[in-house]
Amino acid sequence: MRTIFITDPTEIESIINQCDVCFVGMIEEDGSPYVIPFNFGYADREIILHSAPEGKHLNLLALDNRVCVTFSSGHDLVYQHPDVACSYSMLSKSVLCKGVVTFIEELDEKEQKLNQLMKNYTDRPVKYSKPALANVKVWSIKVDEMTSKAFGQNFKKQSDL
Repeated sequence: MRTIFITDPTEIESIINQCDVCFVGMIEEDGSPYVIPFNFGYADREIILHSAPEGKHLNLLALDNRVCVTFSSGHDLVYQHPDVACSYSMLSKSVLCKGVVTFIEELDEKEQKLNQLMKNYTDRPVKYSKPALANVKVWSIKVDEMTSKAFGQNFKKQSDL
């Protein structure tokens, strides 16, 4: 299978913008990975997430706030030959981001970041109550490192045959 590296920032952002979920990897105390899905917002190399104000994920981030965030889009089954199992692949594109989580504590800034997140899911204006803002953990991840790849680009789609 041929893998193509994507370096064009516009194409990379397009891949991210096609996603409705990202997966965030953290480090367990024993060094093993811990990965959970999140809704997200993205703009200017910043990923915005939100979560409950307590839980295992926050305990892990208190120990090590480095994360890896993965986005993936496309997901069409493709193959070089329909009768050869090892020729099957997934036509897809992915983006992998590494960064450090900081938490937004000030209510006005939380609202601003949550509005950025909501733009990924609705064009409608949304409102937040003060208790809701006070009781949500808002994450900001400034992307330090970003890589992107395309998979299965030289294969045939099943619908093409």
